[in-house]
Amino acid sequence: MAKHSSKDETLKDRYAELRMASAQIKQLQQQLEAVEEKKQELETAAESLDSLKSAQKKTKLLAPVTEGIFASATLDNTEELIVNVGSNVCVKKTVDEAKALLRAKQQELLGYQESMLEELNKLTDHAEALERELGQMLQEEEQPDQGKQA
Repeated sequence: MAKHSSKDETLKDRYAELRMASAQIKQLQQQLEAVEEKKQELETAAESLDSLKSAQKKTKLLAPVTEGIFASATLDNTEELIVNVGSNVCVKKTVDEAKALLRAKQQELLGYQESMLEELNKLTDHAEALERELGQMLQEEEQPDQGKQA
């Protein structure tokens, strides 16, 4: 009987491990979606910078004040931008310099995305192995019972 209990414990452990792996997979997938959205935002920002670079002075535009709130503005300078570089520090940058910053952020996100995909692949492989092991354990548990009934 103790042997059967040990199998039950192993089965429970593997099932708990599979549930944990599944939760980690789901979390990584959500993080990957967020990274993909951020990459798209950066791409849109780069396209906006291209449009700004080719815009004429005195062009009317909407300047964001905060999310969803805009002020009407007139473009006076298409050569320089004010860029927040962190810690509430803003510096003047050319459009090309600002685009270079966006490209650097995109590359950083790409590296992060690649490492998350590697981790996701490892977790998926591990979860599949656990599923196979659980299936085999359950099948082995059912076979002796079938033999007793015959």
